[in-house]
Amino acid sequence: MKTISNVAEIVEVLGGIERVAALTEAKDPAVWNWVYAFEAFPANTYFVLIEALKQRGYTAPPHLWKMRGIRLRKRAAARLKRRTGTRLKKRAA
Repeated sequence: MKTISNVAEIVEVLGGIERVAALTEAKDPAVWNWVYAFEAFPANTYFVLIEALKQRGYTAPPHLWKMRGIRLRKRAAARLKRRTGTRLKKRAA
């Protein structure tokens, strides 16, 4: 699977602004803003767009949706432990 590293390329692979707007149930100007103003998608579009990318043989990192990854959770847990001496509970699998 090929990894896409920017928002504009995702929109291009998925067929353009109008197609992404239809996939995400957004308006064209909103998608334009994601690409050219914010350079990120709203988090609530992650699963729809990732699934559409997978169907075309692509994937993209979560930071393009301004989502925090596991690394940040580990850092937050370490800070909490240092400050309070307690640990974060592990997430259920």
